Amino acid sequence: MGHHPSHYTYGSLLKGLCQGGHFEEAVKFLSKLHYIPCCVDVVVYNTLLAEACKSGNLQVAIILLDEMISNNVLPDRYTYANLLAGLCRKGKMVAAMLLFEKAMERSFSPNHVMYTCLIDGLFKAGQPKAAAYFYEEMLKKGINPDTVVLNAIIDGYSRIGCIEKVNNYFSTMKGGSLCPCLATYNILLRGYSKQQDIPRCFAIYNTIIRKGFVPNELTCHSLIHGLCKSGVLDIAVKILRNMVMEGTAVDKRTFDMLITKCSSNGEMGKAFDLLNTMNSLGILPDGDTYSSILKGINRTYDFQVSLTFLHEMLEKGFIPTNRQYVTLITGMCRVGDIQGAFKLKDEMEALGIGSRNVADSAMIRGLVRCGKMEEAMLILDCMLRVQLVPTIATFTTLMHKFCKEFNLMEAVKLKNIMEFHGVNLDVVAYNVLITGLCASGDIVHAFDLYEEIKQRDLCPNTTTFTVLTDALLTKNNIVKGEMLLMDLQDRGLISRDQSTQDLHKGLMVAREKLNLLRHQRMRNRAKKV
Repeated sequence: MGHHPSHYTYGSLLKGLCQGGHFEEAVKFLSKLHYIPCCVDVVVYNTLLAEACKSGNLQVAIILLDEMISNNVLPDRYTYANLLAGLCRKGKMVAAMLLFEKAMERSFSPNHVMYTCLIDGLFKAGQPKAAAYFYEEMLKKGINPDTVVLNAIIDGYSRIGCIEKVNNYFSTMKGGSLCPCLATYNILLRGYSKQQDIPRCFAIYNTIIRKGFVPNELTCHSLIHGLCKSGVLDIAVKILRNMVMEGTAVDKRTFDMLITKCSSNGEMGKAFDLLNTMNSLGILPDGDTYSSILKGINRTYDFQVSLTFLHEMLEKGFIPTNRQYVTLITGMCRVGDIQGAFKLKDEMEALGIGSRNVADSAMIRGLVRCGKMEEAMLILDCMLRVQLVPTIATFTTLMHKFCKEFNLMEAVKLKNIMEFHGVNLDVVAYNVLITGLCASGDIVHAFDLYEEIKQRDLCPNTTTFTVLTDALLTKNNIVKGEMLLMDLQDRGLISRDQSTQDLHKGLMVAREKLNLLRHQRMRNRAKKV
């Protein structure tokens, strides 16, 4: 029609490509525009740069910035604001602060967006003092905080548990001309739920309803999370049901959280009800949801129900993991359903889940745990005949059972079989044999294995030292005792000024310290769990 497209025309086309998810096409289109005079300005570049930063593609954003400068298109405050947001989103706070300084040097006055990005990013990077500094600087420059900035501060202090400061800034927001929004109340609700302050959680939730806000998925999740963390699971389930009836949006992670909690407590009826509610709402459970329920069923030792549920997973298109099959095989052996365990093993092999030696190894361990040693050894023999080598855990389980039955000859024979088939013993396997030998009074061979551990560059642990120390306390073996005390000193488990003249006393002190270490490690493991 004879009209020449302007930079607004091209800017709109680029924005449309970006919003439609065609960022690469937009970049290619930009490269063609350089041949058309006066059609590429800072707005066009900012459109692409903002999209690159939003998607986390900072490398492309930097290239665009360099290209702007080389084409004599000067960046403006929106250019720097977009880059700053991208860097903060990625947690690159040093680079973000350097860019902020560069913008200041170019006489660009920072705006709310730039300060909000820095404050939020610094809080998330674990630097609350730096975040507070930029907030004070913002006030000194006469930039009045808006709701977004104060939300970032309240959220930052809430994350690190500074509830007093959270309350102060919330009061500042209410005392000024700003009105808290749903995001503000959700931040407060999440903070108090982490503190397990249930009365305040309910107070905030009631305020949300009273002010006419519609609770969203984050509102629901925060409230339910606080109830779960406080151990009031029944109330959490009841409130979730009420929310569903009232039409409140509930996301999958909230259902998963409750299902996991119910399953870990053995309340499988509630877990299945929640699963049915998910399905009725069109919220599709995934492998994690099914895994949580499967773990819960296994804890109740109702392995037939576990088997049914496992097959239900398969029908839904979720392939159970190797570990889930192994757990169920072991469990079915434990309750005496050997035939069912064998069927499950065959099913595992047919589906190609794990290798055959893993399936057979699981079967062996299951048989050992239910006391069927002959059957376990028969499978072991069959495996070895067809060049299938069981896992080291399987060999260790068999050795442990033989040692408990004081059948040390068979246990040592298994060690030889392992080495013949190229399976190197680990410290756990050695500890099993050393414990068995010490229990039968054969300290000499126990110390031979101890020396073998050191020769193979394995590291004896507190269990090794405790077992040997206990054995030496019952036998007055001076040479072995002094050697063990010296090794304990080298490892830093007892002080070097510990005298070896009084051997019995030295071993007693060593045992006390070793037991203390073992209990401490057990407590640490329990905390992690």
